[in-house]
Formats: sequence, C-alpha cells, structure tokens
Amino acid sequence: MESPAFIDFEASSLSQHSWPIEVGLAWLEVGRVVVESRLIRPRPEWPESDWDPASEAVHNISRSELKGAESADDVVDWLIKAIGRRVLVSDAPEFDQHWMDRLLGEPGPKIHDFDMAVWQAFSDGGNVKAGRLHRVYRNRTTRPTLHRAGDDAAGLCYAWRAGVGK
Repeated sequence: MESPAFIDFEASSLSQHSWPIEVGLAWLEVGRVVVESRLIRPRPEWPESDWDPASEAVHNISRSELKGAESADDVVDWLIKAIGRRVLVSDAPEFDQHWMDRLLGEPGPKIHDFDMAVWQAFSDGGNVKAGRLHRVYRNRTTRPTLHRAGDDAAGLCYAWRAGVGK
C-alpha cells in the first residue's frame, strides 16, 4: 500500500478570508517518516486585516517572522514537486483545502479526510481490521498536537505507519 502524503497548514486566522502561513508534508519512505515544511511570505493581495493574534498565539509564528519566509510562488513550486503523484490526506480537509487553493490561486489537488482514508486502508471489504485501526488511533491520541504544520503532518503519518505495521 503506497503511503499518502499527509498535509497540514497553519494560517492567519480561521476566517473565510484567511491565508496560509506555513505548510507541512509528511509521507512514508521505506518505513521512515519524511517531513518537510515551509513558512510562507504572504502575497501582497492577501488581506493584512485577517491576521488574528489569537491564531498567532496558537501556532507561535509571528507576523514579522513571515517577512523572511519563502515567497508563496517558491512554496508552490516546492509543494507541487513534493506532492508528486501522492494522494493528500488531512485531519481538517475543509480548512486545508481552502488554504491550499488560496496558496495556489486556483483549485488544487483534492485533500482527503484522514478518518476516511484510515477506514478505507485498514478495512477489508467492509470488515474492519480492528488491530490496525486501534494502533492508528492509539498512536494518534498519544502524540501531542504542536500546531506547527510539519509536526502535525508528521503526527498523521506516524499514526498511519502504526496501522501499516512492520
């Protein structure tokens, strides 16, 4: 079974006008979790008024930190290459799809729901492989959520790897 790429974004806020400030990807490569992430310098047309100090407090990425980040275009180039042909999976696909599309400036690759992907991968014709599902969710609940894109994508990937087994 080929590993999907797990994706996570941090953003300026949770509003409909929010914009991505960090993207993280994680995937399995020969049983090893590979993690990459990039901070995103906002595009000039993204509304500065949508910066939410409450969101900043959660992800601990300051607005001034983004001035030295990679341009959105450079992040897009990296992201498309890093995704390749992998299926994208997120634990918050509605939000992450919004930020992906905002980053790309057009509808991007579809981001699938983590729980649905786990169900499809670790059940057999509708029969649940309970041991595998248990390992996925035990791993998922014992890992802290750090609210940094790379770490959070990695957490999904580690949970997936627990389900795959050795």
